[in-house]
Amino acid sequence: MGDHDSEIWLALLSEWPFESFHEEENQITGYILQHDITEPMARFISEHEGVSFEDYELTKVPDKNWNEVWESSFNPVAIDDFCYIRAEFHGNIENSFKHVVTIQPKMAFGTGHHATTFMMIQAMSQLDFKEKNVFDFGCGTGILSVVAALEGASKVVGVDIQPEAIENSDEHASLNEVSNQCHFYLGGIEKANTEKYDIILANINRNVIIENLTELVSLLEQGGYMLISGIMFDDVKIISEALGFENMSVLNSRERDQWVQLSTMKLNL
Repeated sequence: MGDHDSEIWLALLSEWPFESFHEEENQITGYILQHDITEPMARFISEHEGVSFEDYELTKVPDKNWNEVWESSFNPVAIDDFCYIRAEFHGNIENSFKHVVTIQPKMAFGTGHHATTFMMIQAMSQLDFKEKNVFDFGCGTGILSVVAALEGASKVVGVDIQPEAIENSDEHASLNEVSNQCHFYLGGIEKANTEKYDIILANINRNVIIENLTELVSLLEQGGYMLISGIMFDDVKIISEALGFENMSVLNSRERDQWVQLSTMKLNL
């Protein structure tokens, strides 16, 4: 499996409820709870076309405290001089960063190590969040919501379809003392409550972004910003075309490890 195929498979498999992934030279190992393995998922892996994928095997791993294993290998993440993401057990640091975000790592997407989270926080550092209304679509661990609140957002609404994500997001808001600003809901875009937002954060995947783009844009104030990631190089053209149809202008793009982040603005018409 080549590097490009590996990135594509990581993006495809991330749409299923895997707990984490580990990459080696020509292999991806995914960890998933046994009761989450469904027939449609197995069929998808076996039958997916258009990507080089020769063989896979399913192995049952003995039970152990995976959170403890994950925590032991968790390293802090420094995003320029803007944000430092650490766990409680890392202790104090020399505070040369604008924000220090404390998390409880639990193998959920969004610890800051992944390229998309890293780039989203970089893009956030370029916006003014003070007194802004923010919608975090697919909040994951809630890190982006926490950073928005630390930057001065008056209200942050985060949604996710995974119950663990909402639990983790609430925990992170509490750890970073921004619970009054952050409100997390289990579900999808319908939980946005139809109010208007100044900034929308959408770090998810191409299919979900395309399926919900019209409604996301309708939730955005004129002149508001939407930061997008969870997309790969091959997704940029289709995402950009869809944004154009919705009167969204691409202001800036970033690339990291085959992943792309787009900063966009809703045009005043």
